Amino acid sequence: MIRPQPIGIFPYPTGLLLLPPMSASSTQEALAGTALAALLRGAIPSEWPDAWRFYEAAIGGDRDTAMRLLTDASQAAHQADDAIAAYNRYVLSGEEHDRRRALADDDPIVRALVRMAAFVMGDEYPEHQSPGFEAGLDGELAGYARLVNASHFLERGDFATAATELEAGAAAARTVSPLLAAQIVAQRAGLDTAPGDAESRWMDAIALAGDTPLPGLLAELLCGHALVVHQIAESHRHRLVEATQLYQRALRCGIDRESHPLLWARIQANLGIAYVAMPMSEAGDKLRLAVAVQAFREALTVYDRETHPEEWTSTMLNMANAMQYMPSAHQQENLMQAVEAYEELLTVRPRAMDPVGYARILANQGNALAHLGIFAPAVEKLTEAHKLLHWHDEADAAQRLLEQLEMINQQLSTSGIV
Repeated sequence: MIRPQPIGIFPYPTGLLLLPPMSASSTQEALAGTALAALLRGAIPSEWPDAWRFYEAAIGGDRDTAMRLLTDASQAAHQADDAIAAYNRYVLSGEEHDRRRALADDDPIVRALVRMAAFVMGDEYPEHQSPGFEAGLDGELAGYARLVNASHFLERGDFATAATELEAGAAAARTVSPLLAAQIVAQRAGLDTAPGDAESRWMDAIALAGDTPLPGLLAELLCGHALVVHQIAESHRHRLVEATQLYQRALRCGIDRESHPLLWARIQANLGIAYVAMPMSEAGDKLRLAVAVQAFREALTVYDRETHPEEWTSTMLNMANAMQYMPSAHQQENLMQAVEAYEELLTVRPRAMDPVGYARILANQGNALAHLGIFAPAVEKLTEAHKLLHWHDEADAAQRLLEQLEMINQQLSTSGIV
């Protein structure tokens, strides 16, 4: 078997495939060496050895061509019954006869990988049995097997054992397949409850990934690091600047709305939240609200109230809130857009299902209407929001609304408006 394998680096199913050994041709061996080096750093080789053309097709998402090329290569080498070829056919097709053929091989490594692939692909596996797929494997193969083991324990809520598996997997893969190790470390960072520990792991994962061109990976890692820094900034406000820089760097990692829509939208939405959270100590700082609103708008080109209702609701609410205070020559227009956004949000957060959330949106909408000088609807909405918050034991919020209503009534009385 060719070692190290690029197993686990690329998305499924390519990430499960094995590169078969080469023929004795020096030209083909040279091509294989160059191609392998590229694959291990997440790049697509410019040239491929003939026996690996199936892998190229798989990366491109063409399973039918990959199957045909795999079969042709095996037949050309007179290896129709080769265990690695059978394994790869099983990964691409899920056919039981290919799995049985690969499991019949004498090589315990191949058998272990077949069992692991079957688990990943959702084939039957004894629920009570601990996986132990790493037995007999080393290096990157053991690293990926530990990652699969971890998924088994995560599904069962055993986070401590999953964390141990991920740590062992990262250690096994670190020197032979840093890109696989980066992905395993990122998974481990997601289990940390202490932000400081999580940040150290995200930084480690980013360092392991280096300058990989693997689409979306570095952006994912930078976003993960940014989210942790953002969390830390709740008690250390000065780190908000660092969080925004990480989000911006993630957006510059070769992703866009078309190539990675959900990742791109998630980064944009969180970038907007970070900008809104920054202290407005100087007049110029308020320009950040304009940047935040633009980030929310970008995210909303992906998030839809039907397909991503939670993300859409959160982003729409954050945008409307920011628009109320965004300095602009078109402030009246911004306030009207905020009022309209709140109105749309009220239709997806019914009063009966979430009275407190409904009340908060009403309060924000009433505040925007008051800024516009549309006082009668503002008072009506603020009054209803006050009642709901008072009824649901949100005393502090209810008191603030009562004070706001008193200020509006005083202003109306002073100006003679009835």
